[in-house]
Amino acid sequence: MKFFTPERYLSLANLDDKQTFLAAHQQWEEALSAYGEQLQRLGEKLPRGLRRLVEPVYLHDARVLAMYQDKELFLITLQPEPDPGRLVVLGYVLVEEPTIEQQALPVERFREPVEWLYDELDLDRPEGPRGLPAPTAEPTFRHNILLSNGWEVAIRFRTAWVKRPLRVLPALAGQSGARPVAPRAS
Repeated sequence: MKFFTPERYLSLANLDDKQTFLAAHQQWEEALSAYGEQLQRLGEKLPRGLRRLVEPVYLHDARVLAMYQDKELFLITLQPEPDPGRLVVLGYVLVEEPTIEQQALPVERFREPVEWLYDELDLDRPEGPRGLPAPTAEPTFRHNILLSNGWEVAIRFRTAWVKRPLRVLPALAGQSGARPVAPRAS
């Protein structure tokens, strides 16, 4: 991560010294601004499905329900805090195996249940798996994600998509009565 580094995130927790906290907050605001500029530069280069994520969906503090891989497909299912009835499913077509740094945060800062803290999208190097020349002229991208369990997940991909399904099970607290679900054709 270039903008929302674990060190920058941790510096926001220093509430003992007002000057240190204010400086950390200012650095965080500058990082937000610089990352916003980077996303604007990426603009149309991002896969269309991923642009749907960048614009309207707020993932900070979303609960991570699952992360799984099936060959070259990597999927993440999230429950966003502001709209727990609609899930976010992110799908990536991988260029290489994802990497997970399991100690990006100090152990004393780990939190359960696992939540999405911050993420960064970026254009990646134009090459194929294991450093080989890219088979096409299509760009590759990297999505780095910092999670509350201390993990930093790095996903290198060529295409991605976002889906927003309605949550049916498990039912949300306070949800009662029958919920209509459209029948599937056989």
